[in-house]
Amino acid sequence: MRDSVTESEINTTVRTGHAGRILSIIDTLLKMNGTAKHEVGLIAVGCGPGSFTGIRIGIATAKGLSMALGCPTIGVSTLDALAYGALPSMIPIMPVMDARKSEIYCCLYSAEGISQKPYMNIRPEELENIVQGQTLFIGNGIPLYEEVLSKTLGNRFIKGPQNLWNPRASLIGFIALTRSVKDHSEDVAPIYVRPSDATLTLKKRSKR
Repeated sequence: MRDSVTESEINTTVRTGHAGRILSIIDTLLKMNGTAKHEVGLIAVGCGPGSFTGIRIGIATAKGLSMALGCPTIGVSTLDALAYGALPSMIPIMPVMDARKSEIYCCLYSAEGISQKPYMNIRPEELENIVQGQTLFIGNGIPLYEEVLSKTLGNRFIKGPQNLWNPRASLIGFIALTRSVKDHSEDVAPIYVRPSDATLTLKKRSKR
């Protein structure tokens, strides 16, 4: 992005091999619009919730580039980016992301995009007591949990279009530009919402 305008953007689904592809994608992005590495003044990175491995690789890469290029890094929540992409809205917004184990990551936002709840890791059925009126649902949890959400919430569940189901890189950039650069790389940390499987396994073993 330059002067708050998106000059080039690559959005791709990477199921495996994040670490081996991310730097080559960044190089391709810079070459697309002829941007030299020393021109980069800010790095924005999605910090979750989402894939534990993907989040760690993304943040580690952002911090490494930040140190090499001498520029700050700002972390942006994936849920915040999803909600931002649905603006302007006439009704509240609820991004839902697949958290596996029949659970979702989610957060309720006002129609203006202001978060009304903390980031949550819950079963989709639990939204019955959280969603009070018609709400726009977006995110990659829609195709997985549309049936249970519709059954649980009735006409309170408004299904958003598929183009809003995944966060765009440019949205993370736009949000980062609205934040102070004092949120530099040392403060960027993963947003896991729940403990990783490795942590849970370790706790189970320690109890034994």
